[in-house]
Amino acid sequence: MSLGVLSLIGQFACGMASAGFLDCSATEVIKEETSQSSIQPGPNRELIQIVRVWRLTSKHPEFEGTDKTAYMQIDQWNGTGTHAGYWGMVLNSGETLRARFEGSHFLVTKGGRWEVVFQGVFHFISGTGPYEAIRGGGHYRGVESPAGKTEEIGCVASY
Repeated sequence: MSLGVLSLIGQFACGMASAGFLDCSATEVIKEETSQSSIQPGPNRELIQIVRVWRLTSKHPEFEGTDKTAYMQIDQWNGTGTHAGYWGMVLNSGETLRARFEGSHFLVTKGGRWEVVFQGVFHFISGTGPYEAIRGGGHYRGVESPAGKTEEIGCVASY
């Protein structure tokens, strides 16, 4: 084998060995809603821009107890529709992650009570430090009701 091929194999092997994998699954509860504005372009239709801060609970020490800030746009008719946006967070190490998300939500009423069930997917778009080349993402699902807002995230990434 030529020296160039051996060098290339060595670089590839070292790159693979230094790659990290991350189980970033978590549960979240709403911590605060920092802003919301809406317009109603027609009967029963609403366009909303909202900023929410979520508190994470995770088995991974980088995520445990951190806050995620989501910047979201909602397009809905009678409480059912789509949502999309971006979120950012500072990990316990001080590094940051950013992701893009999109999903759908449905208003459900039962016996005079309501809840909004939502679900979607997200993809990491950037990070800092060891997470600079992060790739991956996951799915989320949750419920919003007068009692509060909760969310479950399934997440896997490489960096």
